[in-house]
Amino acid sequence: MTKSRTASRSLAGACLCAFGVVFSPLAMAAPEGTLVVAVNQEPQDLAAQGAYKEINATGLRNVMETLIAVDPQTGGLIPVLATAWERVDGNTLRFTIREGVTFHDGTPMTAEAVATSINWVWSPDNAFTIQEYAGPGTISAAALDESTVEVTSDQADPLLEFRMSLGGISSAEQLANSPEKHFDTPVGTGPYRFNEWARGQYWDATYNEDWWGLSAEDAYGTTAPDFAALKFVFRSEDAARAAMVQSGEAQIAMFPSASECERAVDEDGYACVTGPSTTYLYGRLDHSLHADMLLQDPRIREAVFLSLDIDGIAGLYGMASVPQGQLGARGTIGFNENVGPYDYDPERAMELLAEAEADGQDISGLNIEVVGRDTTPRIKPIVEAIGAMLGSVGIGTDIRVQTPQEFNPRVRIAGYANEPGRQMMQVHVKQNPSGDYGLLLLSNYACPNIDDPTGPSRSSVYCDEEFDSSLFEAMASFGDDRDQSMQELVQYVHDRHLIVPLALLDRGYLVEDGIEFVFGTDHRIQAVYVDKVE
Repeated sequence: MTKSRTASRSLAGACLCAFGVVFSPLAMAAPEGTLVVAVNQEPQDLAAQGAYKEINATGLRNVMETLIAVDPQTGGLIPVLATAWERVDGNTLRFTIREGVTFHDGTPMTAEAVATSINWVWSPDNAFTIQEYAGPGTISAAALDESTVEVTSDQADPLLEFRMSLGGISSAEQLANSPEKHFDTPVGTGPYRFNEWARGQYWDATYNEDWWGLSAEDAYGTTAPDFAALKFVFRSEDAARAAMVQSGEAQIAMFPSASECERAVDEDGYACVTGPSTTYLYGRLDHSLHADMLLQDPRIREAVFLSLDIDGIAGLYGMASVPQGQLGARGTIGFNENVGPYDYDPERAMELLAEAEADGQDISGLNIEVVGRDTTPRIKPIVEAIGAMLGSVGIGTDIRVQTPQEFNPRVRIAGYANEPGRQMMQVHVKQNPSGDYGLLLLSNYACPNIDDPTGPSRSSVYCDEEFDSSLFEAMASFGDDRDQSMQELVQYVHDRHLIVPLALLDRGYLVEDGIEFVFGTDHRIQAVYVDKVE
């Protein structure tokens, strides 16, 4: 990452780094110094199940490894703790486990230990947030012999390989004897060992000189670990993260504002690197399930959407583009070219509200809470803008920005027990790393069970038996049939004005000169993809 790399310094360019480097442990220099990363929020936990949460558990994959992973250079699946895998049938995968790997507590990574960890992470009884990615069936694992693990879904699951790239493999010894420590003291197999979580400040890790990747020819990454330690410092304010890189306190700062990236062009010592992501900013409007009856009226929901200037909102976020009316980009299985962005038509919005009022709806009782989480970049001006847009067509609003501790329980279906009949638009970010609409349709639109709010649809407030039936049939299909079925479902939910995609986000980083940082669309921060260069 140097000043001569103009592509790395532009708002549109991604890191143009050397890909596919094979490093030799014989030539490797001893790691030195600490890689400090300024991140936008403190993790909710550091459990193995959270290895999929690059936003909520930044850097965890340096400690906690998965069976397989998405290669940030190619987007394909690559081996990590599994050296090979095969699809047995529509429900089953068989993994060959890497030999000679040891957990950070000194216990061996056996096939039995791997199966124990998978069952812990994916157990519906544990109800971890990874269940949002669980798919149509219940996932379980069993050791077939000392080096083979079979992973099974009790329903056909074309995305089972992807799901196995999400959850970390954790020490079976810890799960058996100290399960409570699993959430704040991760014991994995990665190139760094967890050291300390100083609540409210940082978490850190130290170099694992026994990491299996130092001698394996198929180790992932572009470099062996260059740093003796990693430190992830929590700074929710954009300016505070930027200041850490500008002052030399950090080498990388996550998600700077567009103005900070523009400023970096003329600054010495650091650059801004950006790249596409699978992350969307969206507004989810409470509707038929357990929400206020007014929001069951399709005219009112459409009026809400027509009042939003999506172009303006995307511009306010910065480093973002207007999505095509769906939570996915071209190339996603199920992407529907016939679906476009929602129109901005405040005059038509007022006409629809008047029609609903003429039919007896109490529009004066419409008062939508526009709520965002304070760790989402630029969230305050965005929710304020949405409130002003709704107000301009006669819809009352309350504007609220909350901490994750306040926000997270409210926006899952369990929160409705405490707030029946509420009117709310949640403004939040969502990823679709699978490249398939099945995952997002299930987690956002399938009917949840408010009495058992632990399944993959815990973030949905929609119930439609026809949709659910078609969705579960589509999720068991493969190939062209799957793509066509998902396209039809994308059109179905678009036309009902349930979730409004507001911006397709690029992700950016401020990066100190002398460092090259490789990342994919899922934006993992892993030290073996961070190179020191001359």
